[in-house]
Amino acid sequence: VPVFETVGEAVAVGHPGNAVDGVLVIGEHGDYPNNELGQKLYPRRRLFDAVVAALVGMGRRVPIFVDKHLSWSFSHARRMYDSAARLGMPLLAGSSLPLAWRVPELEWPIGVDLETALALGYGGIEGYGFHALETLQCMVERRKGGETGVAAVQCLEGDDVWRAGDDDRWARDLLEASLATIDNKSRGPLREVAPSPAAFLITYRDGLDAVVLMLDCAISEFAFAGRRGGAIDATCFRLHSGPPFGHFSFLTRQIESMVLTGRPPYPVERTLLTTGILDAAMRSRHLGHISVETPELAISYEPPERVEDTGVGHEP
Repeated sequence: VPVFETVGEAVAVGHPGNAVDGVLVIGEHGDYPNNELGQKLYPRRRLFDAVVAALVGMGRRVPIFVDKHLSWSFSHARRMYDSAARLGMPLLAGSSLPLAWRVPELEWPIGVDLETALALGYGGIEGYGFHALETLQCMVERRKGGETGVAAVQCLEGDDVWRAGDDDRWARDLLEASLATIDNKSRGPLREVAPSPAAFLITYRDGLDAVVLMLDCAISEFAFAGRRGGAIDATCFRLHSGPPFGHFSFLTRQIESMVLTGRPPYPVERTLLTTGILDAAMRSRHLGHISVETPELAISYEPPERVEDTGVGHEP
């Protein structure tokens, strides 16, 4: 793989007029600072803008994939999304979690009558919180009426997370159901084994309430639970924890599909929305854990009926 000094040279493969068929922006590896909100200032928009400029200069419109969330800033993410739409460049982004194996198998039909939902995650609030949000969103987007966006987000930490559960701001039975699907977890009372939890309380524009719980050292897997028709469905989003990290094969297949067909296999609006939820959660945290209204997240889209070449419906 040739390495070049500038984005423009890389897109041209070192030869003016030469053209690539697609571009992957993986703007993560390197030493980047955090801002006052605790957001890692990865240069994803800067790299994206440089890619777009190079492609426009060549008169090319090719698919672009952006790894993980589009940007630490929702306003940056929105500009990236709008640029791709304006220029007719197919755009895909996001986590590998929605494509991973699910144990037990769980794939809801489009139009499910969803009452409430919960996702579990572990690790850093921003870096791994994004993966938990994608875990949540790939399920709740299938609810009746389709996705219409998010009205408000609140981040809680520490004992306030458990107090919110005591006050029924998130459903304890969903927590228990999702934990039951996880093998890699600590034993003992949850308040003791997860002494520094965080929660994203999410109010959707259609009235759905959902929560992401980040349980630091208590678990090392992602899981989901949702209540529909009074019954609870739950699953663990299983990853391959060691080399060759096989779950990434499902993501590379989706990137390849978009490059070959020119069509994203699922809407980038999912990741535009999760990017915005994460940005709002970090702002809530910085402002003293208040609820933050998010009129900018009035993002509507329809999920795909089925995405081919994923771990969904297959054994790990």
